Amino acid sequence: MKISKAEDQSLRLVTCLARAAGQLTLADLAAREHLPEPTVAKLLARLRRGDVVVAARGRHGGYELARPAAQISVAAVLKALGRPLLDGGDCTPARPNDPGCPHLGDCGVRSVWRHLEARVSHVLEETSMDDLCRTEQQVTRQMTALWPENVVHPDTGRGGTTPLPVLAACAAERS
Repeated sequence: MKISKAEDQSLRLVTCLARAAGQLTLADLAAREHLPEPTVAKLLARLRRGDVVVAARGRHGGYELARPAAQISVAAVLKALGRPLLDGGDCTPARPNDPGCPHLGDCGVRSVWRHLEARVSHVLEETSMDDLCRTEQQVTRQMTALWPENVVHPDTGRGGTTPLPVLAACAAERS
């Protein structure tokens, strides 16, 4: 799963609106997130079409969340941008019975993509914009609860770590 620049910026804009708990102008959002106004306008248009934000025109116009932040998941924001949550390339869970696949009858790789998509989707669906308004430490605890760092598989008894430490390191590099 690769998070695009537009997806990251959109999540940050929606989080900004959630923290504001009210209406902000396009210029306010651009200034708060250090983004060019045309970029913010383009992203807000997509978020509006995806029913994540609403716009009010006029002198006292601006943008606000379409519903309470606790009712908007990270998945909803990403889906509003029109891309699948997980893109497994040619072997996607969205096309499990593709007749062009040479491994249609039996494929261990497809099982990995399905499991990963389910785990990632669960985390994104269960994380609200309200959650993202909390401190980084609180969000990290929630992410660990949703996807523990050390997991022992019930069938094999083998353990391993999840991508959370890697994701945390990537987030730290961006900040």
